Amino acid sequence: MKTLRYILIAAITMMSTSNNSKAQNQFLVSQYMLHHGFINPAAIANTNRMSGAAFYRTTWTGFDGAPVLQGINFNTPFSGGNNAAGITILHDKIGVNRNIEITGTYAYRMKVGMNQYLSFGAAATVSLLQSDFSSVNTTQPNDPIFSASTPTFAMPNFKFGAYYFQPNFYVGLSVPNLLENKIVYATEYQGKTSFNFSAIHFYLNAGYKWAVNRDFDMNFSTMVKNVSGAPLQMDLNAMGLFNKKFGIGLSYRTSKELVGLLNFQLNQSWRLGYGYDFNFNRIGNYSNGSHEIMVVFNMSQVKSHAILESPRF
Repeated sequence: MKTLRYILIAAITMMSTSNNSKAQNQFLVSQYMLHHGFINPAAIANTNRMSGAAFYRTTWTGFDGAPVLQGINFNTPFSGGNNAAGITILHDKIGVNRNIEITGTYAYRMKVGMNQYLSFGAAATVSLLQSDFSSVNTTQPNDPIFSASTPTFAMPNFKFGAYYFQPNFYVGLSVPNLLENKIVYATEYQGKTSFNFSAIHFYLNAGYKWAVNRDFDMNFSTMVKNVSGAPLQMDLNAMGLFNKKFGIGLSYRTSKELVGLLNFQLNQSWRLGYGYDFNFNRIGNYSNGSHEIMVVFNMSQVKSHAILESPRF
């Protein structure tokens, strides 16, 4: 298909450019395959129903100041179902740094073949950044940089994505943040927003559902993350789904993490998922792993439209 080929060519091109020294610094969710709206704004148009998810994640448990992340997302179709709007709120805390992201998203989908769709999405974000530097123990008394907490700085950002899907397959390409937001200190604390191409992250994710028989499906998915100067990171996921209700699987992340995945379809609208990350890096010798709980909902149908099922695998 020409449409799918163009998306893949664009993804490979963008992920091959530039090589300045940067690190992966976007938030991490292990169960993104259950709700793609957290990683790609275009994915909110993949269903005719109101949908969303909420999650809680604690990383490297046992460490003081270890990352803690919470998020909630709600989306609704409108104007016949080909348009969708959503809102996402994330709270990310690591050490003395805190970030609250409030994001509004719009996506539009078009039919490109029999049961095949292509959607595009854009999102505007306000990031509220604050650092509690006063809690840092320093070797130099009265260090002016660490004498007090910073004010809360409100900074803008933008996200973009494209998403192709059909009942048993999907592929998406997204830019989770177009701008770089940070707190800097000169004579006083300031919030700084800038465009830095070498700091832009690119996400490419895809999934395939194999119906083995009437009662058992195998779901395969992957996500590739790239930012200039950092090693390419890839997730490989496999999950068995029994009777369309109970799922059990494994995910391997090339940053040397193995994730155990469990999820259960509570009823027609609600799914509950749990993930446990075990880290094979040196930090794994000192932490108790990472825990993540996610609740996904897929609610009422848009009137006069057949249900377009959302790929979740």
